[in-house]
Amino acid sequence: MMRYNIKPDYHIKAKRGYLAAFYIELFLALQAGMVLWHFSSNETWRNVLAITGGAICLCLAGVSYWKYCKLVQNSEKETH
Repeated sequence: MMRYNIKPDYHIKAKRGYLAAFYIELFLALQAGMVLWHFSSNETWRNVLAITGGAICLCLAGVSYWKYCKLVQNSEKETH
């Protein structure tokens, strides 16, 4: 009978949360880009709002992805 040395991952919920936040924020940034692409004749304040919202979403997506990668690296260090 084979035995497996499976170690528990205590950060699985945090990893899922950060990855879900990354995808949602990336989607929202793409939506802001679509607003600019399809409605380039919008009023200036709408374009500024779309650019600002897209930039904020990209920054938050970067932070979420960085935290996710940090948790993955920490869990790999603990298992090896």
